[in-house]
Amino acid sequence: MADTGLIFACFGCCCGHTNNGAARIARPATRRAFDAAGLQGRVRFAFSECLGPCSEANVIFVYLHNRPLWFKRVNTLDLFEQLLAYVPTAVAALGAPLPEALAALVLVDRRRPRPGARPRRTS
Repeated sequence: MADTGLIFACFGCCCGHTNNGAARIARPATRRAFDAAGLQGRVRFAFSECLGPCSEANVIFVYLHNRPLWFKRVNTLDLFEQLLAYVPTAVAALGAPLPEALAALVLVDRRRPRPGARPRRTS
């Protein structure tokens, strides 16, 4: 069976590096958390170079059901484990609501209007 999703954890120029002001991310512990979540064969996990935006480090990109989900400031292993716990729910049910702790970390693409937002004036 093919993987149904992807998770990329940024480990580029800022993410995971305290010398740039970001919270430290321990790659081995993050990998162990993924392995313990039992998602192998369902979701692929990898570390990536810079995903940006660096001002929101530590960035995690999740791609499920052909839809991107970006998370900012996933600064603790606990938050990453919460994200991993959400993934099976999201795989099983398209549009499953995010837990409150994760919803607060969603990166909003400012180039696209939010649902229900009024259009901006250009003149």
